[in-house]
Amino acid sequence: MVMWRHNKELEVLPWYRRSSYKGNLTEAQKRKLDAFRMGATHPAATFDDLPGEVQSYISRLEIELYDKKQDTLAGRTIGVSAVGLGWLCISYFGFPVPTIWTYFFGAVLLAVPWAIYPIEWNRNANEFLPRRVGPDALSATNENIRTEWELSYIVDADGKDRN
Repeated sequence: MVMWRHNKELEVLPWYRRSSYKGNLTEAQKRKLDAFRMGATHPAATFDDLPGEVQSYISRLEIELYDKKQDTLAGRTIGVSAVGLGWLCISYFGFPVPTIWTYFFGAVLLAVPWAIYPIEWNRNANEFLPRRVGPDALSATNENIRTEWELSYIVDADGKDRN
């Protein structure tokens, strides 16, 4: 989740501090993860630290995911618009009792998806852009690597506490 401050600076909340997080981390565990994030360097590797073939593999997966999300969005938009067009055609040519509401409903199904389409397209595209501006820009890839490292750290630390 990205929050805007009054001075238009972008603040990125970690995955465990977002309001959408529904896990069971304790506050002490969250503070420990905060300490890693506030340090000079995070213990997790960065995308640039990975071997070239791993970078290529991750980049290919990200491109495939991006294409899948955009294709799904385009398919849904075209599908709902086709239903709206079909509804309008049936209302005009063959529906026995056409009213203004049948035309209105068909027009809504035809037009609304195209109004939502660019908003969702940009939202999907922005998911792969850096989340901060400036020299400390954090890419989605690096954030995901950090998240996986932090999850592994919490699981490993919890396992050691139980032993």
